[in-house]
Amino acid sequence: MLEPLFRCNLACAGCGKIDYPDPILNQRLSVAECLQAVDECGAPVVVVAGGEPLLHREIDEIVEGIIARKKFVYLCTNALLLEKKIDQFKPNPFFAWTVHLDGDREDHDHSVCQPGVYDRAVEAIRF
Repeated sequence: MLEPLFRCNLACAGCGKIDYPDPILNQRLSVAECLQAVDECGAPVVVVAGGEPLLHREIDEIVEGIIARKKFVYLCTNALLLEKKIDQFKPNPFFAWTVHLDGDREDHDHSVCQPGVYDRAVEAIRF
């Protein structure tokens, strides 16, 4: 698992990262640091999580670098930025999206402490 940042656009009650101080939440791994970690690990599959990876300004470059190494990439997202960012990613057999949903509408929105997130995520998936 690769976590290029801890910052998120949600504040889910079950996530301990929301309690991290801002200096930690504001840190981001560079593209080079991410790819070095991938190279060191040697795993054939890289799950990119966070925080919300789509908040990372260079996430598309990170994904491209991992794919260039012939590694499978699963990019985990809450999908709130998916419609805005999807064009930055080229279809590739080594790349897949993973959208995190915590059950049905009621359960998911309760889990992420914000109404309407389930519907926005499902709408982005359909996009």
